Amino acid sequence: MEQFEFHPAESAPGRTWKALEPGVDEMLLNEDAATGRRTTLQRWQPGAANQQKIFVHDYVEEIYLAEGDLFDTRLQQGWEKGAYAYRKPGMEHGPFRSEKGCLMFVICIPVAKDGAEKAP
Repeated sequence: MEQFEFHPAESAPGRTWKALEPGVDEMLLNEDAATGRRTTLQRWQPGAANQQKIFVHDYVEEIYLAEGDLFDTRLQQGWEKGAYAYRKPGMEHGPFRSEKGCLMFVICIPVAKDGAEKAP
């Protein structure tokens, strides 16, 4: 991971919002090419919904809902600003939608087969 002092997130070269799905964009803030660890922001427009039905990752995923709302359509449960999720590899989740739109801070941490975080 690169070391950065405080600065406007969009000011670093190459940091731009990229579409993941209709109404869902992501900005890569930092990554470690050796381990695959990455930190991103996800921005959902009001009314955005996942196209993919269920998500399962082979990495740890941490999410903090910084603004807005997010609703899991399978669980029929919603969350507002300030909600936090920690997902271990293999945990099924989603699909989601956001009525008001949202901004999420996301950390993805690759793990080895034994479940330990991959060392740099």
